[in-house]
Amino acid sequence: MSNPRRRILYVPGVRAKPSPALHRAVLGKCVLEGVRRADPLTAEALSARPDCLRLVPWGHLFYPEYRDMALDAAGMNGLLADPSPVRATVSEIFAPKQRLAYLLHRLGDRIPLLIDWLADADTRINIDDSLRYFENRDGVADRIRDLLGAELQSAWAAGDRVLLMAHSLGSVIAWDTLWNLSHSAQPGYSAAGVDLFLTLGSPLGTRFIRRRLLGAQASGAKRYPQGIHRWRNLAALGDLTALGHCFADDYAEMLRLGLVAEITDQINLVNPFRGQEGLNVHKCYGYFVNAVTGAAIADWWREGSRV
Repeated sequence: MSNPRRRILYVPGVRAKPSPALHRAVLGKCVLEGVRRADPLTAEALSARPDCLRLVPWGHLFYPEYRDMALDAAGMNGLLADPSPVRATVSEIFAPKQRLAYLLHRLGDRIPLLIDWLADADTRINIDDSLRYFENRDGVADRIRDLLGAELQSAWAAGDRVLLMAHSLGSVIAWDTLWNLSHSAQPGYSAAGVDLFLTLGSPLGTRFIRRRLLGAQASGAKRYPQGIHRWRNLAALGDLTALGHCFADDYAEMLRLGLVAEITDQINLVNPFRGQEGLNVHKCYGYFVNAVTGAAIADWWREGSRV
């Protein structure tokens, strides 16, 4: 097969996002820039097939309004204009105040009873949104997972190779959806599975998240999703959501059980996104334009060309 079909599915994280059409346009621009920085030739091939990149929006089920795109415009323009993180970004990440916040969040991850005391306002919002998802209030988690499940089944039915890319809580939604599909008695899960699971700024290594995942109370293979062929985890320095967890360690049992061929981590990315409130090393756009993210996508794309 000289030109196999490919599909990149992207699951965003918490907080309201722009309307799907605007969000998809910005996503495409940033992802293409990240790939261009890693591999210009693959970026050209990807740009010729824009429909292969599919957004899986779910914010309309969770938030009353879409986010104003203008709020992030200056930050995105800065990312697209600057091909490399400025040295000041790294200095700010390791400034005493930011370093202390990171260490306190790591402590809260180890001792969950301290979370209420240590969490700042942004973290509390993220925790509340996460609990709303995990508690499946008004069936919202089921409906969100159904959206991604339908996209996966569509890709499998078409015979597409799938790259499942997810940011923040989106990686949790992706995990739960795959677990649901692979362990459900209902038909629809394909042995083709997911070629590459690419997680960005993911909290899947934290204790708060791991004990709430679908399958968390099971043992052995029943604890994990089936059909993830390779898993690549990327996290930025200072990201208070990812907290520097290495998934090759956290999910080593998946490797021992042969449920995944490989799990690799790179947790030293620099995310230079600067919005109206200053540096935000968790922002999705900063992950997209990073050449490391671009290289992961480009590698997957080239593998398909060799199939």
